[in-house]
Amino acid sequence: MSIATIGAGRMGRGLARRLAAAGEAVTITGRDVEKVAALAEDIPGDVSAGPIAGAANADVVFLAVPYGEVAAAVAEAGSLAGKILVDITNPIGPDFSLAVGMTTSGAEEIHKLVPQARLVKAFNTIFSDVLDIQLSDPDTPPQVLYAGDHEFANQRVEALITAMGFAPLAAGPLENARLLEPIGLMTIQLGMKLGHGRRVVPRFVEY
Repeated sequence: MSIATIGAGRMGRGLARRLAAAGEAVTITGRDVEKVAALAEDIPGDVSAGPIAGAANADVVFLAVPYGEVAAAVAEAGSLAGKILVDITNPIGPDFSLAVGMTTSGAEEIHKLVPQARLVKAFNTIFSDVLDIQLSDPDTPPQVLYAGDHEFANQRVEALITAMGFAPLAAGPLENARLLEPIGLMTIQLGMKLGHGRRVVPRFVEY
């Protein structure tokens, strides 16, 4: 399967770098194609660049723009019908508050924009710095929670999480993004306001 990121910021680049290291072919897309091309050249592996309008050519699309830019980005991407769309965003309001919730979620609102996409919420609970961590035995890999309603899409995203060296944890249907997004904001609070840094990661442990 081909993969594209919509967005070439820290998360978009980090995901592309991690996916390419796992042997995937990745296209980074953005509005400034020349800038995106220069960024892609710095990432080892099968990484290319292109306009956002080409993102829909991929089978799996990572939505890696700020939540406020989502509507414009998915409109520019073209038809995402049947595509696996991985929403990594957090709907952040003023002062790191939750802008959407708890009777809906940012992910569910995005799905209304692209109802025929197979949307999976994932990677919203980790910082971009975590994507740069080099792991080796016996390190415990960071946990990545994901939620979605489509079994095939969930399985594909879980496989990508594993290939990237992380530990996937199924968090149920897409509706549970209402719970994942507050966890994402709590992670941001811990990392950026409470002094734990950008490598803090939430993890659920069974005893």
